[in-house]
Amino acid sequence: MERNQNQNRGLLSSLIGEPDPVKTSGLTFSAATFAPLVVAFAFMLVLSISGLSAQEGIETADWYLYCSYLINPLAFAAVAWWLLSWTKTPVRQAIKAQKCSWKYFLIALLMQFGLLALSELNGLFLEFLGAFGYVGPEIRLPSLDGFGFVGVLLVVAVLPAIFEEIIFRGFLLKGMKPFGTLGAVLLCGGLFALYHQNPAQTIYQFCCGAAFAFVAIKAGSILPTVFSHFLNNAYIIVMTKLGVTAFPTPVYITLLILEILSLIAAMVCLFLDKKPENGEGDKAERKRLLLYALPGIVLCVVMWLSVLVSGLIG
Repeated sequence: MERNQNQNRGLLSSLIGEPDPVKTSGLTFSAATFAPLVVAFAFMLVLSISGLSAQEGIETADWYLYCSYLINPLAFAAVAWWLLSWTKTPVRQAIKAQKCSWKYFLIALLMQFGLLALSELNGLFLEFLGAFGYVGPEIRLPSLDGFGFVGVLLVVAVLPAIFEEIIFRGFLLKGMKPFGTLGAVLLCGGLFALYHQNPAQTIYQFCCGAAFAFVAIKAGSILPTVFSHFLNNAYIIVMTKLGVTAFPTPVYITLLILEILSLIAAMVCLFLDKKPENGEGDKAERKRLLLYALPGIVLCVVMWLSVLVSGLIG
């Protein structure tokens, strides 16, 4: 095993040189955008060879939906393994480095509850796109009946929360120190939203990505953001399970006020936290990071635009 890892590092070093935080950060985003495409292609190839792709109604079958949701976590797990191997970081050391104070979990909870208020911006943006005839892609979940609810929580809430945070608020954010705290927060949020390639959710995903980045910088850990990310995804699943699509006006207004107050409280706590933040770096380092991330950025922009155009003409 160790010999294979050394060979992998030797091959990588000959192709892209030795790792450093800025290079690792940029390559993380590029690798994270291309890896799911490779896994998805392999999945579709297996379906085609086996003849399963010809089955009627396959796209609504639970097993197919489960496999579809597992593509990104599997791809991200492979990218994380590669990065740990390339940077010679033991898994135990990486996990141990994530220890942080319990207060950041409370702040993450307040932040996530508060972010629900900003999801209203998505509705407004969707109405704006709808005025031009935009229809977003349908989001399908496997059956939530019985133990299906637990299975959906695992593949839609737990695994994405873990692996997306490892990639975006772990490897990606770690090399963004040259951008300063504000720049890193905004860039991480922007790349997070762009990666999802969903025009209708772009604003909310940017807000979540930026908020998670701010918490991770202050906590020095991704564990609070994994918790927050899980709550965000689990909330959608629970509401779908309960069949709740809207609240009565008095309840909605009360919740909105509480969400806004929670968001303000979380932001105040983070701003008052005296933990050292990212310092400003030189322009060359910022350009270098964006250069390594450029392949992934270009791919995501193309995919984002294709989804938008498809929704407008479809």
